[in-house]
Amino acid sequence: MRLAVRATVAVVLLAGVVGLCVHYGATYEENWPHPTGEQLDAEYDRHVDDQVLLFGEVKDVNPDETVEVHVTDSADEVVAELEVDVGPGPEETNADSPGTDSIRDEATPLDPSAVEPGGTVQVYGELEEDRSMTADEVVVVNSGPDAATYKHGVSLLGILLAVGYFFRHWRPDGRRLGFEPRTAGKTERIGADAELEQRPNGSRNGNG
Repeated sequence: MRLAVRATVAVVLLAGVVGLCVHYGATYEENWPHPTGEQLDAEYDRHVDDQVLLFGEVKDVNPDETVEVHVTDSADEVVAELEVDVGPGPEETNADSPGTDSIRDEATPLDPSAVEPGGTVQVYGELEEDRSMTADEVVVVNSGPDAATYKHGVSLLGILLAVGYFFRHWRPDGRRLGFEPRTAGKTERIGADAELEQRPNGSRNGNG
């Protein structure tokens, strides 16, 4: 494939990926079936008694099986301080989530020892008028303030190891805008040497 064709294909694919990312970001809030931080701040009463899914930072874990969760907006400003009841719920709890077909038959409590202040949780349950929430399910995203840093560090280390392993066996080919095995040149030299050895007296010009 010609160099110009390869460059054109690469530019088109890159533009397509960037366009999809921009479209996703522009339509995210419209397609998300639950209230965002901004919507919760502006129209809290509208969502009272609704089953909602919220993400928030844990500020306090109380011994009475409640967790104080701060919900933020896109600017990372706190727009709601919710007291979430994470204790055992009723045996028969139906939680229909907009956009899904799942029905829960039993509430899932949260072990208070599973998260500490500074951690991040997902809470699904009924939003109540007094700025509280009865949780049907709580999922710990980050157990503490250092969990996110650990995840990012491990991910970065994995990426560096993968890239290092790749370039150990492959090298870029600028002329063809691609990669070639690092053993390619060595294999060609070995083949040339073997061909010379097969000639009479090892002559390079074929003369005896």
